[in-house]
Amino acid sequence: TQGVSSAASDVYKRQIHKDHSRVALHRDAEISRERMKCFWRLFPNSDDFDKVYDEYAQFLLMMGPFEDPTSLSKRYSLDPRNWWANFRAKTPFLQSLAFKLLGQPILL
Repeated sequence: TQGVSSAASDVYKRQIHKDHSRVALHRDAEISRERMKCFWRLFPNSDDFDKVYDEYAQFLLMMGPFEDPTSLSKRYSLDPRNWWANFRAKTPFLQSLAFKLLGQPILL
């Protein structure tokens, strides 16, 4: 599965660069709105929501526990479940969300 996750990341990057009308996922207003709805649904307690929201911001900005050079270098080469298992012990809410999402079947 390492090749699959790396290949998927490469395809995503090429598509964004090829089609200038496409918006990166983290800059798409609709996706951001739906992500927040998902966070609220999965973390209805406001304290938990605030924690996962903060952890997600750290992930996007590659700050805090996400700025480690080894985790950054392995971010696109490791299988996503292995990456989360190895590098995200300091972000338990986001890690639990990642494991929930990564456990879902993928339809191609």
